[in-house]
Amino acid sequence: IHDQIVRLYIIGYIPRDTKFQPRTRNEIKACEWFPIADLPANRKDMTPKVKMGVGPNAFFMVLPFVKRMRRWVS
Repeated sequence: IHDQIVRLYIIGYIPRDTKFQPRTRNEIKACEWFPIADLPANRKDMTPKVKMGVGPNAFFMVLPFVKRMRRWVS
């Protein structure tokens, strides 16, 4: 993203009620669970806004990975 290396880590088998405790200050705003099928495919995709009340811009760091993630899961 903008000529920077960005990584997305996918970790399986984590209970949904896990309380994440980031060790960095002000770097991670929130950790939330979202169904992969409901993630936006691009910046104009309003699927998350309709289904979850969250605009596609909230997923700007995930957008580059969504298509490959969906292929990997299927």
